[in-house]
Formats: sequence, structure tokens, C-alpha cells
Amino acid sequence: MAGDERNFRSYYYEKVGFRGVEEKKSLEILLKDKPLDVMKLKQFCLRFPVPTTHRNRVWKVLLGILPPYTDTHQWIWDQRQVTYCDLSHALEVMGHISAGTSSSEKLLLAWLVQTRSLYFDYKSQLLKSDNLMRKAIIDSLLNLFDREVDAYWIAQGFFHHSTKFTEGHSKFRDLLKVKLELEDLSLYTHLMEIEAIESLPLDNWFGQCFAGYIAETSLVRIWDKLLGGSCQIIVFLAVALLIHFRHSLMKSQTGEEVSQCFGNITKETAEIVVSQAIDLWQEYGGPTGLVISESIKK
Repeated sequence: MAGDERNFRSYYYEKVGFRGVEEKKSLEILLKDKPLDVMKLKQFCLRFPVPTTHRNRVWKVLLGILPPYTDTHQWIWDQRQVTYCDLSHALEVMGHISAGTSSSEKLLLAWLVQTRSLYFDYKSQLLKSDNLMRKAIIDSLLNLFDREVDAYWIAQGFFHHSTKFTEGHSKFRDLLKVKLELEDLSLYTHLMEIEAIESLPLDNWFGQCFAGYIAETSLVRIWDKLLGGSCQIIVFLAVALLIHFRHSLMKSQTGEEVSQCFGNITKETAEIVVSQAIDLWQEYGGPTGLVISESIKK
């Protein structure tokens, strides 16, 4: 009887637009644990989208910016803020930032200073492809979080987290081909025949986790699962994007024409593609689904 009541309640919430009510309550219970159970938080992120009101805190814990021990959160965050202020002051003293410097450039320079990787010719350094991808991620985080200091520390954690799968981009390409062939053979065959797969901006898609391509309001649902431990969700997003634009892609005859198909991804399109990507990801078992092995040669 209790199970029937819960199912009815879930159905009712979904019908009236409160699909995530029970999930939000579950997360709030997890956030009351002392210490926080990071593994359970990751499992939550893999199963559900994180409510906006809790995303800042949850991401900080998952990225190691805040520890599981909640009693120390305020003290540690105070120190994080002091560090960010010191970095900003150092950049001002060096003359690297001014009132006209964009927030994303300022945060990227602060990260380069903190990681002791800032070049003397920092302006040229900012134009390197890896830093342009980092800047795209920072831009998205600035759109998600109100304060620069929050965006900075989450970006720093995000950069560190992404290094865990950056070297796997070649395998991501292989997995993309495998999945696309399984899901849409005619599209896969066409793209292979015109040698367009390699013309896709895959390095940027994967390197910046689709920041700058997919609206943040939708992309956060992918990043929740990414931080929950599923790197492959990025590949499923790429596959869903290709399938969504299959009509235009099937008419394309060159790599340049293929690239032009993704020039303007609206918020509405982003929401559809993200939902399709998550459906595909779940269909193949989510974080335990299809993986690339050395035996796969595509």
C-alpha cells in the first residue's frame, strides 16, 4: 500500500510539474549527513538532475573544494575566498587585469597564477586552444553562478576533474563511431563516406564539455552526471546532437558543410538534445554501459 501511495504521489507531482519534489527531499536528507557521503551524492547525480538551489554546494563537495565534514565548510570557504582575493590583487599589481577585463579572462589568469603556469607573454598564452576551452567552461560557470569566487573555484575543480578523461579523447572518438553506427547506420555511413567525422569539432566538444555549444540551462544536466562519475555522457551528447541534425547532415557533402550544421543551437534544441542524450545513456546502462576496449576497431 505504501508503495502504491508513493507511485501515485510521484505520478501526481509529474503531472502538475513537480517531478523533482521527492528527489529534492532525498538530496536534502543526504546533505544532512555528517560527514557527507560523497559516494551517495555521486549516485544521486547519476540518477537525477541536481536541484538548482543545491547545485553550488553539491558540485563543490564532489570536486573536493569543500570536504565531507560540514562543520569545517564555513572556515574552509572563508580561506578559499581569501585566496581568490589575493590572486585578484596579484593580477592587479602585475597590471594584467583592469576594470575592463572580462570576468572569464580574470578567472583564467587567476587559475594560471595559482597553478604557476602563467607565461610572461600571457596574452598569447590565453589564445592557445587549451586555454580557450578553459575560458569557455568559465563563461558557462559564470552564467550559472552569481559570484566570481564560486565560478572560480568550481572551474578549478572542473579543470582538475576533466584531466581524468582528457587523454581519453581518442577513445571518445571511437565510442562515438560505435554508438552512431548502432543508432543511425545511414547517417554513420554517410559521414564516413564524405570523411566528415574528423571534421567535427570533437576536440572542442569533448575538451570543453560542450560549454559554449549547449545552453547552460540544459548542459547542467549533463555536467551533473559528468561530476557524478560518468565521463561517457559527453559522448552520448555528441551522438544525440548528430542524430538531431541528421536531416542537414545527410544533405552535407563536405566537412565544412557538416561543421556549419551546428552553428546555432537554440535553447529549445539544447533541451531536446540533452534529454535524448540522457535517454541514450540510460538505454546503454548509464555509467556501467558500453565502454571502449582495445578490441574495438572502428
